Amino acid sequence: MKQRLRLSQAAWRRIARESDVSRLSVGPATRLMYSAAATGNSLLARLQDLSRAEAVAKAEVLPPIFLLGFWRSGTTFLHELFCCDEGFGFPSTYACMNPAHFLLSEASFQQKTAKQPTLRPMDNMKYSWASPQEDEFALLCLGAPSPYEALLAPSLMRDPERLLDLRRRSGEEQERWAQTIRQFLRLLTVQQGKAMVLKSPPHGFRLPLLPALFPDARFVIIERNPYEVFASNLKLWRTLLEMYSLENFSTEEIEAFVLAAYIIHEKAIFEGARNLAKAKLARVRYEKLAADPLGELERIYSELELEGFGEAQPALRKHLARVAEHQRNRFVLSGGQKAAAEEKWGSLIGEKGYEWPEEWVSLKESG
Repeated sequence: MKQRLRLSQAAWRRIARESDVSRLSVGPATRLMYSAAATGNSLLARLQDLSRAEAVAKAEVLPPIFLLGFWRSGTTFLHELFCCDEGFGFPSTYACMNPAHFLLSEASFQQKTAKQPTLRPMDNMKYSWASPQEDEFALLCLGAPSPYEALLAPSLMRDPERLLDLRRRSGEEQERWAQTIRQFLRLLTVQQGKAMVLKSPPHGFRLPLLPALFPDARFVIIERNPYEVFASNLKLWRTLLEMYSLENFSTEEIEAFVLAAYIIHEKAIFEGARNLAKAKLARVRYEKLAADPLGELERIYSELELEGFGEAQPALRKHLARVAEHQRNRFVLSGGQKAAAEEKWGSLIGEKGYEWPEEWVSLKESG
């Protein structure tokens, strides 16, 4: 059974308009339910804004921290570490999946609902409604242009440049995106009153734009062995499309999209990072973070001139003990998939100094 995202009218109308009707895998009833729910979600969003209008207007959004990295690069692990620091705030899974009314409903929901974790289908990591989540889901649902439109309409992956690079959208859509993230941050500020730590892989594609919108923001870029990233992304996108897609899709489309998207992402990261001041940017490799999370996080705090690492250590150690038993996935690539990654990403793999990760990716035997 397909899961449904809680889209606004603006989000649903854009996706419905841009979907490839020849590839639809759902009937009129599903589309009608989305349309009706979108009307309700937009009304709830307006009610939320009006009911907290004075507080939202007075909300002083503190400079956020953006955690950037291509999908499956370790951004979730990094996000959870940062969110152990009570000096920072973060959007919860509940807020990101219910952005139209979380300010009105989340406190009551969390009190009534046990924070019993479940496992993410793509990597078996534990999460709950209270866990830190990608704000991209909230931005999509609130009507901002987003790469996650492709979760419902994978035909949009055929033009990865337009899907991923906000600068390829119209000026009106770019402004809608900027207004939406600012509004979501104001709502989170009313709720928590803290500087937000934001983690969404699509933000990496926006790094050339983000410093102008948030001049005092700080950025952390995480990277991981590209072979492992490629294999993990193939599973991620298939899993998400099986959950949400309203169209038919193929493995070949996913592969082509991931191969193109990584190159677009790395170009955007390079372009945006080169103009950032030293104290605004830190980098980390997933492999080093996994091996020494406290040491690497302390280094990041120091490079970004952040306070509070010492006070956060007890919570960090408790969290690390809780996730210590998590087993990373092993992946399998075909010879053709490995060759495609090396053809498209070979120069990047070499520049980053990575090699074939024998421990985590196996090569499928032919025949």
